[in-house]
Amino acid sequence: LFTNIAVYKQIADEAHKKMLEAQEAGRRPKPDGSAGWVLTYDPNRTSFKHSMISIVFTGMWLEAIMHQLIVKRYGKEKYKDYDRTSYEEKLHLLGCCDDRLLGCVRKFRNARKILVHEKAYFDDNEFTTAQSEAENAHEILTAIHVHFLTS
Repeated sequence: LFTNIAVYKQIADEAHKKMLEAQEAGRRPKPDGSAGWVLTYDPNRTSFKHSMISIVFTGMWLEAIMHQLIVKRYGKEKYKDYDRTSYEEKLHLLGCCDDRLLGCVRKFRNARKILVHEKAYFDDNEFTTAQSEAENAHEILTAIHVHFLTS
């Protein structure tokens, strides 16, 4: 079976790494030695761009891996019943009961939708950044990979 799943994961991982490098390059200790950082403005928004790539490709990987796992375990017909359901419902079908992971996935689903479809508003007075959402996405990618794909 030919699939791009490994490539999606590689792109998401590389983008996450580049996001972290860009964040690190843009901050320096305060000159007076006090706690905190001096952040340098990046007109190219490199960290943001890489965080968006990480989020998008994590979503692509998540959809693809759940599709493959459900079809392998239950068949194509069962997957058709779950095709348009949430990540959480698909993970439940696959036997995932980890409330922390399911919460991270719910947060990812909502943030991805807002960021990718440019829903520029604040939800429930909560402010998030693409970088923090990319961190969450990376945690999900790693946790699901370990849970379902490593023995």
